[in-house]
Amino acid sequence: MARMEIMSGTERRRRWSDEAKLRILAEADKPGARIGDVARRHDIHPGQIRLWRQSFSYADRPTVFLPVEITEEVGVSQASNTVTRPAVVEIMLRNGRCLKVPIDVELKQLGSLVVCLETA
Repeated sequence: MARMEIMSGTERRRRWSDEAKLRILAEADKPGARIGDVARRHDIHPGQIRLWRQSFSYADRPTVFLPVEITEEVGVSQASNTVTRPAVVEIMLRNGRCLKVPIDVELKQLGSLVVCLETA
């Protein structure tokens, strides 16, 4: 006679509404939020949050540039022969990360960097 094992208990496959998914994604997108912590609070695997981001096209969101303020003017001094460092722009992203780039960075490269850091 073959051996059979009967598993009893709650089924782990759950159905999430789009509203619930978006609410969890918004929580994971808050500055300082960690995907692992958000996933544990909602009893889901962190990979599920990444899959939901893909399904809602989070990576394809348009890049939004915010106002930038240059806080320190760094220029080349003609009077001295000292080398000065290039001017740097500091950009605070929506996820709380800070991106520092040279002031003469190409816009295409900057857009790629912002998208990369916001989706990481």
